[in-house]
Amino acid sequence: MNDTFFVLGTMLLFLVGLRLSAFFSGVETGFYRISVLRLNIDSQAGDKVASRLLWFIQNPSRFVATCLVGNNVANYVTTLAVGLFVGHQISDNGGYAEVLATLAVSPIVFICGELLPKNLYFRAPMSLLKQDTKLFRFFDLMFRPISFPLIMIARIFERLSGDNDRSGAAILGRNRLAQVLSQGHQEGILLDVQNRMVSGLMRLVQERVTTVMTPTARIIGLDDSTDREKLLDLARLYGLAYVIIRKPGKSGDWYGYVRTIDILLTSRPISSYIQEMPSFDEKENRLEALLTLREQGAKIGVVKKRDAVIGVIYEQGLIEALSRA
Repeated sequence: MNDTFFVLGTMLLFLVGLRLSAFFSGVETGFYRISVLRLNIDSQAGDKVASRLLWFIQNPSRFVATCLVGNNVANYVTTLAVGLFVGHQISDNGGYAEVLATLAVSPIVFICGELLPKNLYFRAPMSLLKQDTKLFRFFDLMFRPISFPLIMIARIFERLSGDNDRSGAAILGRNRLAQVLSQGHQEGILLDVQNRMVSGLMRLVQERVTTVMTPTARIIGLDDSTDREKLLDLARLYGLAYVIIRKPGKSGDWYGYVRTIDILLTSRPISSYIQEMPSFDEKENRLEALLTLREQGAKIGVVKKRDAVIGVIYEQGLIEALSRA
């Protein structure tokens, strides 16, 4: 009788470990598969379960630490159950029987505890995660003494690497944003032009200002000592709304610009309405350049390499890049 209870107990322990493995493996897949856009909408509509899930998405270190601890607990429980069962059935085996038994049940653990739950949560992440939110929150609280040090260690490494100001959304990266854009467009929340603009914004972050700059050899401009008529003639010849200005006698020292409309409508000296161009390093990305131009109210910026002017960028060109497909 005692042997029967022991065998049933080890089998039950094995099933518990298998269920824990399936739970944490599936939840982990569902977490990275879930629609953040849909979750935000449900949360704003008053869905408390969606709000809890959204909190974990905004605090990914808590989620990852809980899954890490849970998977290790599940592996330990299944291995313990196999070891107890084999040790009870076979004595003086030198440990070989336990190793062989563990290898024998590994396909079962892989299929039932990893493969199947991952596929299920991949196909229906929203519904399954909502069902498991309370249970996951319970494990989050239960594993807190173990997971808390892991979270603190992760934060220490973030501070040492200078990434402590990155939010959870940034950590999850552009995949989350791309998923939101795609699903928002499919649901009709984002129009095609809006989708193109946000996609263009993502490209601006990736590309340097040198990819859209006009090199010095192609800059159309004059010295700041040039008289009004020559400036207007140049503007009429090339259809320029802005004439770029440089220091006299220095072919590459471009530093400002004047608006053609100011030349036409005012009689003041040219130097009185020259606007200096913001300076950008060649390694800066296009989004940073666009934001700086907007903040300073400038239409043109100068690109430099080791304090030497290598080209200019136009605000209009950067804005047009936002709506390109």
